Amino acid sequence: MPMPDKKIHVLGYDEIVLLFGLLGIEGTIIKHNEDFLNIFKNLIKKSSVAMIIIYMDLSDENLEFLTDFKINNRTPFVYLLPNIFQQDIKNQDKVLNKIYELIEEII
Repeated sequence: MPMPDKKIHVLGYDEIVLLFGLLGIEGTIIKHNEDFLNIFKNLIKKSSVAMIIIYMDLSDENLEFLTDFKINNRTPFVYLLPNIFQQDIKNQDKVLNKIYELIEEII
């Protein structure tokens, strides 16, 4: 059985999904934050998805779910794209910051 082509999928606001769409990358526009988790859970079930790029503000509950997912799963790779228009972009990787906080608690 041939292996499916691996794809990148973008989740988030319409402008970023449309921008990546111009590059030929599939995406899903999420209009309501409460829809994120269901869409994400359905997407990670697809074996063809190798990477998910997320560009949207997420609730604390969704960030906690993503943190747990990233800690316990190697694939698909999940990347939260920071808002490149914010002044302090270096401190915007919320999942990485959460992981650092967990490490500090352990140490």
